[in-house]
Amino acid sequence: MPANKQLLQPFCIADPIFFDSPERIPDEAERFPAARRAAPPGWHRHERGAWVYLRPGDSVLPAQGWKIHVSAVPSDAAKVCEIVWDYCVGRQIAVKFLRSEKAVLAVNDKYADRSSSGKAVTLYPADDTELAAVLTELSELLAGFPGPYILSDLRYGNGPLYVRYGGFVERTCPGDDGEPVPALEGPDGRLVPDERASVFTVPDWVAVPEVLRPHVAAWQSDDDEDFPFHVEAALHHSNGGGVYLARDTRSGEQVVLREARPHAGLDRDRVDAVTRLAAERGALERLAGLDCVPRLLEHRVAWEHHFLVEEYIEGTTLLDAILVRYPLTNREPTAQALADYTDWALDVADRLERAVEAVHGRGIRIGDLHPGNVMVRPDGRVALIDFELATELEDDRAPALAAPGFTAPAHLSGAAADRYLVECVRLFLFLPVYLRGERAPGRPAVLVDAVQRHFPVPPDFGGHLLRTLQPTTIQADPVVSLLTAEEPDWPALRDSLVAGIHASATPHREDRLFPGSPVQFKHGGYAFAYGAAGVLYALDRVGAEVPDEYVDWLIQATRRARTPQPGLFDGLHGVAATLHLLGRREAALDVLDRARELSREMPAPGLLGGWAGIGLNLLHFARVTRDSELRAAAVRIADELAGPMAADANGGRTRRPGKAGLLTGMTGAALLFLHLHEDTADPAYLDLARSVLLQEMSRGEHLDDGTFQLGEGGGRYRLYLGSGSGGLALVLQEYLKRRDDPEMAAVITQVRRGCWAPFVVQPGLFDGRAGLLAVLAQLGAPEDRPAIDAHIRRLAWHAEPYKGHLAFPGDKLLRLSMDLATGSAGILLALNAALEGTSTVLPYLDPQSAIAHTS
Repeated sequence: MPANKQLLQPFCIADPIFFDSPERIPDEAERFPAARRAAPPGWHRHERGAWVYLRPGDSVLPAQGWKIHVSAVPSDAAKVCEIVWDYCVGRQIAVKFLRSEKAVLAVNDKYADRSSSGKAVTLYPADDTELAAVLTELSELLAGFPGPYILSDLRYGNGPLYVRYGGFVERTCPGDDGEPVPALEGPDGRLVPDERASVFTVPDWVAVPEVLRPHVAAWQSDDDEDFPFHVEAALHHSNGGGVYLARDTRSGEQVVLREARPHAGLDRDRVDAVTRLAAERGALERLAGLDCVPRLLEHRVAWEHHFLVEEYIEGTTLLDAILVRYPLTNREPTAQALADYTDWALDVADRLERAVEAVHGRGIRIGDLHPGNVMVRPDGRVALIDFELATELEDDRAPALAAPGFTAPAHLSGAAADRYLVECVRLFLFLPVYLRGERAPGRPAVLVDAVQRHFPVPPDFGGHLLRTLQPTTIQADPVVSLLTAEEPDWPALRDSLVAGIHASATPHREDRLFPGSPVQFKHGGYAFAYGAAGVLYALDRVGAEVPDEYVDWLIQATRRARTPQPGLFDGLHGVAATLHLLGRREAALDVLDRARELSREMPAPGLLGGWAGIGLNLLHFARVTRDSELRAAAVRIADELAGPMAADANGGRTRRPGKAGLLTGMTGAALLFLHLHEDTADPAYLDLARSVLLQEMSRGEHLDDGTFQLGEGGGRYRLYLGSGSGGLALVLQEYLKRRDDPEMAAVITQVRRGCWAPFVVQPGLFDGRAGLLAVLAQLGAPEDRPAIDAHIRRLAWHAEPYKGHLAFPGDKLLRLSMDLATGSAGILLALNAALEGTSTVLPYLDPQSAIAHTS
């Protein structure tokens, strides 16, 4: 499933429009000399991602062991790579290293993955003896080279060498949610997750080599007695450091600690977190006495990290305050609720504007202003809590960091740039959608119009916003206007979305055919949910052309895959189903055979990548080929799943998933039972489906707003098609076609109610508005038609033009996507279901239509 923003960041560097692989960073002219070297005689050299790999031709590495990482700052990385290259070639040691300064910057970026931060070079010693020799010799060669601390590793001495036990070769096993994760082989021969946390750990069966024991002891005893703060909670983490709620053990006062790691958390200007923390310290000293900023209490250095100790401001961030109060997440907010929220939001915006003016009065530009950096106190006052990008008010340089959707245009600087951000926050208070004016210049007018339609704002509210956010008259984009028309023009909508998909295709690339979620780079670019198969499925379902070139690419991609997965939505089974639909029967059966070879090692039960999806696909191919063995295999899977989630990792091949819902929960198993009932008329399969569905329902809650939603912990609930009660409702409906159940019928009604909600954070099919639209369309209640039409119009809140065609952002709204799970292909299917009503959104959702299609 889609990753968090920190994990998405490396995929935002190479392309400003689409997520792209880090290996496509434009750095050809800037590669390190070591990255341009040919392999020495008898050595193998290849590149993957942003890494250059070098291995002695006759070496046989163990599958796992103690690996050595070398940390480096960008300015020294070229020299460090040269030194390590020469050392490794002289001693026949396998190694990989980042190929350019840009690549080093990427892994040390503020929002880069903390567990990978600092790793510029990796060496693979063959055994503990070689490990000791390398650490001893290389530490002398690299003495004096600085680098960021590698959080996942044990530091060797005080230099740039770090060590961790992990995999040397690429192996995977299912994680807690069934998705493949890097794996190690345990002492019993089974694969277990290779934990890559942001703290040093050792598998409990691994002995620490003698050469590392003094350093483990030093690490375990590294307790700075002169740090009089007890951390109570982590408020935020980035690669530059954390923000913590702590208690001063001297006074008992609650404080906030803002941490900065040396050489880490780099911004576009290569400034590290420590330098930015110093800027914040200087700003807070100049702002002392203002009640709209926290008091600076002290600055302290501990464990090489820098800390600002600041006043703890009671309250919540403005972002959290919006989420708690926002009325458009309810099906039918009352006029009073809308009025109350409007009064609160207008008051907050005015207080924010005055706070910013007060800061400007001290000669400081804030630079970084968004709802996560604003605190709302219990009495309604606001405070600004992040000044790491603060500069002199007249500074005309653009900030080197910015939150998505809160970036001032290049022509604005100083106070004007901060005022622009205030207006972005004012708009966000009423419609929490990223502005993205650089990608969609007409979006401010679309969003302002939506605010005025839903909230009782003052008459000049919209005009005030547009004078700052869209000062010149921009004609509404014609493709976005297709969504807001009184009567949707389905052929025009379909053609525009299809044209955008075709315009984005890259059949010349081997790693992807269509841009989408970064997840596709993990699966090889071909999978159904996030890769090419789902896009081709969508094109075919709406009657659009599917060029042979695309289908050939899909077939070749499965043959190139290094570590293919078997699943329906994340692997080869989904490709087989798509190829069969497209008329490539022989290729489909070939891929199916390969998928079956992999399936034996897949214990997850769900539809996304586990047994339920595999069983459904085997049953489908049993129908179309009349192969009794395929049917028997599907029945065996159903038998495995029937043992209630009772089988665990030790006693069986399946286990109860940690999540509920259509894709990752047991709802998919219920769907398989319904298909088998349709095939056999055996009531036992209906009984099994009922048992599973009741268990899934037990993981949800009937909320006070009259909706039923699946819980995900922490008081959070989900309605979505993929992971929430929306997908569950579709399978409940299929059950009710075969047997009455008032409790299930009531749940469907409550899910429908929830799907009317006007506001949805993302537009996509699995976890966004398109999914709610598809659920309502497929449940088919006539009274839901107004909500369906409203969802279609509100897709305009996220829509963007791409080469003159309609497109939508995917994961976290950071880049455009064409895939089925998050982007245009999924939205195309949802609109098809809503405006044509002739096909299910996802394969195998309707057991009867599957029978009819294949008979």
